[in-house]
Amino acid sequence: MALGDYKQSKTRIIDEGALRSLLELARFPDQEIQRCAGLAINCLVLGTEQEPKTAVMNGEGIPPLLLLLQHKDSECIHHAIYCLGSLSESDEVKANLVEMKSIELIIPQIHTGSIEIKRAAGYFFAKLAESSEFHDRIASAGGLEGVISLASLADTECQDYSTFALAFLASNREYQVKLVKIGAVRPLVSIMATNSEPKHYAGLALLKLADNFENHITIAEEGGIEALLRLGRNRVTDEELQYKAALTVGQLASNAVNMLPKQKKFGAGIGYASQ
Repeated sequence: MALGDYKQSKTRIIDEGALRSLLELARFPDQEIQRCAGLAINCLVLGTEQEPKTAVMNGEGIPPLLLLLQHKDSECIHHAIYCLGSLSESDEVKANLVEMKSIELIIPQIHTGSIEIKRAAGYFFAKLAESSEFHDRIASAGGLEGVISLASLADTECQDYSTFALAFLASNREYQVKLVKIGAVRPLVSIMATNSEPKHYAGLALLKLADNFENHITIAEEGGIEALLRLGRNRVTDEELQYKAALTVGQLASNAVNMLPKQKKFGAGIGYASQ
């Protein structure tokens, strides 16, 4: 574990064949050994070095991690998802993870796992959402609802990862209306009312959702206009985002009013009848 923190040591561990032993230990039917193996593999793949990530993939290391993900022990599950998040930083490995149904296995943990598991899952989906080619897979597996549920938690780290993911997902026009229909606006507006770090990505996600005319009424009803006004006035916000927020507020207000049900005008009829 300690050796896995150093780049040269990581290379040596892989070259000497120790990685394969760790992957085999992840399958060993002893909970403590599985925990230790999961933690050690995490140390190897954590960081910007691509070699350990591809080595895990090429060494058939993904199946043992997916098995660890289905363990009854929450610590083993956390190690597995955290490791998958680090592996997803490699585009080549990321595609392999998706093909091996990692999305479908992680989504249930968003709803039932500990806060540490939820955070690890949030990071995994943040990395996947960066690539639009995986959006359909995320959506079909129930990932949109999962990401929104993470954004609804009172945990800054979960909010950070989920708003980042939503900013990318909301950029996909195919899912803009669906995201609003399943409740994406409310948590975004709530986050934008705070001074927390996820506020920036929440604003980006809401602006992307507002690009779709069909979402304007819901965004207005959920307090989106006020949230975007605050975003536009925030001095910390960059000028381009402020301009976009101001422009969107005008469009939202105008379209929301025009789309409201027209009320019948009774004044003229009453006046005529009384003549």
